[in-house]
Amino acid sequence: MKVRTLLTTIFALSFAFAQAQEELNSALVFETYEWDFGQIDEADGVVQHTFRFVNVSNNPIQIDNVATSCGCTTVLYSTQPVAGGEYGELTVAFDPSRTEGRVLREVEVFTKDRRNYASLMISADVNPIPMGLEQIYPHLLAGTVKTNAKRCNFGYIAQGEKVTRIVRVANVGDKASKLSVVTTGNRYGMTVECPASIGPEEVVSIHITYDIPKGKKYYGMARDTIWVVADGVKSQEPIVVNAIRVDKFTQDESKPKPVLRIEPAYVDFGTKAPGKIYKKTIVIGNTGNADLIFRNVEAMEGTAISIETGQVIKPGNELKVTVAITNSDIPRNTTMGSINLTTNDPTRPFRELRLQVDTK
Repeated sequence: MKVRTLLTTIFALSFAFAQAQEELNSALVFETYEWDFGQIDEADGVVQHTFRFVNVSNNPIQIDNVATSCGCTTVLYSTQPVAGGEYGELTVAFDPSRTEGRVLREVEVFTKDRRNYASLMISADVNPIPMGLEQIYPHLLAGTVKTNAKRCNFGYIAQGEKVTRIVRVANVGDKASKLSVVTTGNRYGMTVECPASIGPEEVVSIHITYDIPKGKKYYGMARDTIWVVADGVKSQEPIVVNAIRVDKFTQDESKPKPVLRIEPAYVDFGTKAPGKIYKKTIVIGNTGNADLIFRNVEAMEGTAISIETGQVIKPGNELKVTVAITNSDIPRNTTMGSINLTTNDPTRPFRELRLQVDTK
């Protein structure tokens, strides 16, 4: 009974907060948008967490679809409508099989009309089942040098911060190899330290560092690649590195802050003739009590948006924004597009606006 009372209190507070904000990014307000399972053992199998939400609108909301960033993540949810002011839940299950170390997985939740959208994140530190080097490091780089991860995700890095991550590589052969790396250069402040050699059946660490200069106004997604070179042979596939550069936010909750609102955050253009550009108008507003500043606006290839980097939306104001996508030339094909928005909203400084159009 105490647990039920506590949850009721939490949801009531969430609902009151949503009303005070006038209108949030979505009619679905979750108790939390992130869940960290902490240290888990691969041998223990699937773990799961239930995300609870409230419908803060006056209309029924029906979850129509969910999308996960990996097949290791599954979601159990009801497709029954949730009335305004009522509560619902969905359960996310994560299978740690064949994973190791820090793992991040995203779950995107879409309602039936595609006007409401939420992004949930789960994370875990996975202790793998003890195996041989061949099994622990399954991805071949070059020669007899292999790795356990072909991606290195830094997440958020604030202005003025210096963050280092480690990618481990193993030599599964019986002879030592000379080791080096080739990178895309210091485009985003990334540097790499690599051992000069790796012995037989040895595991070494490649240190990757992002150093974001304070005051240089470097914002948005940073994307880099690292090719490992073993005995002069360059790996056919790179290690992909990315980070999201944001403001350094204060922990003082009493200070004014902006709140980004996008409606809708998923824009479906429907079925259109191939090979043409299609446009729609969406609303982007600021429901907070401080200026909302667009630190970086990045439209992926084939998309466009009328907001520019540096643009400001005053508290309580909103803009009618034009988004565009170029349809494919291929009949009966789906074209997906995305626009990345980095702002000074401390709650969610990085937002991805999704676009979709189908060809006839």
